[in-house]
Amino acid sequence: MKRLLAALAFATLTCPAIAQEMSPGLWELTTEMKMQGMAMPPQKFTHCYTAQDLAAGKQYGMDEKSKCTIRNLKNVGGNISYEMTCEADGSKMTGSVKGTMSATAFSFEQKMRMTPDQGMGDMLSLIKGRRIGDCKK
Repeated sequence: MKRLLAALAFATLTCPAIAQEMSPGLWELTTEMKMQGMAMPPQKFTHCYTAQDLAAGKQYGMDEKSKCTIRNLKNVGGNISYEMTCEADGSKMTGSVKGTMSATAFSFEQKMRMTPDQGMGDMLSLIKGRRIGDCKK
């Protein structure tokens, strides 16, 4: 279960940045997670997305660490939606993401559910990002 939650946390931080309109650069990401009446304090991170990262799909969370897949990706007029599945340690999380994105900012709402249910119910993540400059060398 710890690996699945770690995979979800990784997906939460990487999946929001999935539109082709995303500009390479240094991004500040803020996530909040709520489940079963609990709210985790907001977490802030920075991540550098290079043009090569975007071309390779790393903004989708599709790398050797992630066990997540994305389906039904729609990007129309800056409105983004997709479904995702993450698997680890015999557990699976499925959910959906909806939000908006421009070249320099995004805001998403991610709803996930674990199977078999571990008593956490639906998990809601609010994810915001903004480009804060060029990547540091």
